[in-house]
Amino acid sequence: MKGLTIGGFVCGLAGLVLSFFGGIASIVALPVAIVGLVLSVLGGKKYKAAGEKSGLATAGLVIGIIAVALSAISFFTCGICVLVAAGLDAATTI
Repeated sequence: MKGLTIGGFVCGLAGLVLSFFGGIASIVALPVAIVGLVLSVLGGKKYKAAGEKSGLATAGLVIGIIAVALSAISFFTCGICVLVAAGLDAATTI
């Protein structure tokens, strides 16, 4: 129970930090943030079933949601930049 929430918090935090770097880091950040989100939800459910407070699970959930959103934005904007750069390169070589 405690391991799930700690793992979710750490993965969410790692995904949040990685989402600011862009490029390859954003490719890694998205799955890490999703794993953090899932672990926080599972840990929170176990805490609620046991009747205990789940502050760390809630913190992991919030950070995981923010990390997923930022890493998805970073992932897609970097992808668009690469496609535009590849298209410009292909247009200039013709």
